[in-house]
Amino acid sequence: MAKIFPPKAQTELLDINQIKTIALIRPNYRIGNIIFLTPLINEIAKQNPNIKIDLFIGSQSVGKILQPMPNIDQIIDISRKLLINPFKLFKFIKNGRAKQYDLCINIASRSLSSQIVTLFINSKYTLSFEDEKSWVPITHKVPHRRFFSHAALQPLEILDGFGIFEYKHPLELDIKLTPQEIEQGEKALKLLLQNNNINIPQKVVAIFRNARFDKKIKDEWWSELIDQLKHHNNELIFVDILSPDVPYKLNENVLEYSNKNLRELGAFFKACDTYISADTGPLHLAAASKAKSIGLFNHTIIIAYGTLGKNNLNIDINEFSLQETAKQISNHIALRS
Repeated sequence: MAKIFPPKAQTELLDINQIKTIALIRPNYRIGNIIFLTPLINEIAKQNPNIKIDLFIGSQSVGKILQPMPNIDQIIDISRKLLINPFKLFKFIKNGRAKQYDLCINIASRSLSSQIVTLFINSKYTLSFEDEKSWVPITHKVPHRRFFSHAALQPLEILDGFGIFEYKHPLELDIKLTPQEIEQGEKALKLLLQNNNINIPQKVVAIFRNARFDKKIKDEWWSELIDQLKHHNNELIFVDILSPDVPYKLNENVLEYSNKNLRELGAFFKACDTYISADTGPLHLAAASKAKSIGLFNHTIIIAYGTLGKNNLNIDINEFSLQETAKQISNHIALRS
């Protein structure tokens, strides 16, 4: 029915000052992609601090990264099995229709699940990118200008629907860590060093060795990198960040730390002097926690997925020897934030 009788999209701009509640649709399960929503969420807050956003994503556990942000009201889980489970689908439709939103924003216009969720949201207006394959009823459409190269900034173009085209401030990832969270991260690092009988060192470097598929860098490479960095500065302390996929530390020359609470983990990254990893969710968590971050790229494109932030560095390790990479990292670690 939606395909046969789509409403005609309106041409006038939306007034952001008249919007109080937004349903933001992004049915995704990966840490990095959820964190990539923060430039859009924070820009909406800058334009109208009174707007409250309900975020519809693929995992509440991942969504907890964004829950404490000032303009986030609810994180709503979209089950992976929603479309094949009629009972879950009926419950979702019932709950989705129960609340009246001023605006529903669908930034993944080609996603089938995103379109279905958008279809059942009860909202006065619906805003999405133009897409000839999209069939969900939309009241306001904007073109994909492709003005931004980075995947985290491309969702900002949805704000064209409000007539917002230019940004005079830095566009970065930011999960808005609270002062209390930052303090807890500093305490966690201090306790780790005390438990290992280490006085406050010159620099603490956190590394995360895991990544998806071809982005993962071999342990032997990491061991050699640490040796090279120690050659440049023997006072560096390295902390290996462990995960369920990498439950063992690299070697006896590094400390180890793990935390399932992603905001607490981000605060720990911020407490360290530098964070280093391949292109993976924790890299963007570190950047969004305002940690000085270094991204090592061997498969994905830096311009689209590099770590954002003025204090951060991206290196294509295919273009440099390990020794040259270590020199760049050493110089960056030495810089004051």
